[in-house]
Amino acid sequence: MAVRVLVADRHIDLSPLTQQLWAERIPHRVIIEQGQQHLLLADADDAERVKLWLQQWQDGELQQAKPVHDARPWQWLLQLTSTPLSSVGLLLLWLVYAWMQLSDAWQPWLSTAVDAWPQQRWALATYLEMGLWPLWRPAILHFSLLHIVMNSFWWWILARRIERFDGGWALLALVFASGLVGNVVQWWYAGPAFGGASGITLALLGWVGWRQKRGRPYQLPSGLLPLMLGWLLLTLFADTLFPGLSGTAHGAHIGGLIFGLAAAVLWPLRPSQEANP
Repeated sequence: MAVRVLVADRHIDLSPLTQQLWAERIPHRVIIEQGQQHLLLADADDAERVKLWLQQWQDGELQQAKPVHDARPWQWLLQLTSTPLSSVGLLLLWLVYAWMQLSDAWQPWLSTAVDAWPQQRWALATYLEMGLWPLWRPAILHFSLLHIVMNSFWWWILARRIERFDGGWALLALVFASGLVGNVVQWWYAGPAFGGASGITLALLGWVGWRQKRGRPYQLPSGLLPLMLGWLLLTLFADTLFPGLSGTAHGAHIGGLIFGLAAAVLWPLRPSQEANP
């Protein structure tokens, strides 16, 4: 049975303490309850060992403490296994990108319902005939190395935090729903022949940015969401003046971002949420 060893304000940085526990292979977790962080140990027998590090952390001495076991060789493995859905999603993006370099079988994905646009873009039947998979699948297509590197970077930052704090089901729901909504908006806005996971990553950003304002400690800079909003508006303005300048799928970006913000508002914010530091 888990034992509670510390209660701290949600703004206090527990990372020196939790890093020490990970280095010593002590199973633990941090939960958020009523705006406070609660450090729980999986095994009550570890409590006595942890008391010393708690005192060192409170005295500000744990910053320089060296772990008995060097955890650095295992850090990447721990990160991958602690957020399996995020890791599998990242791997999927790169596998599809590799497939695109070796085959042209993906190219028909770019011409979904090409004859229906723009005449039938207002008809609901058009989207029903296309189906969920043809509408969603462009989200995993990336046309350049820079394109996939940037989306992978944001995916790794955002998806892992959502999986840790909100759970795998929340992440899956966001990915599939925002990818579908963003691609529908993009097809309506500019027709077929588009791709990329940017609509999904902007949905994740909207989710994280809004829920962080409501108290979820994702530990991301508070100015990140306004910065990305500014960049979105800048590229939209530039492409309005010089069509095609950035090659950005604005419909997918805007649709994904709005969906992420709306989901963050509507999805219940549980009073207690588990996190793996």
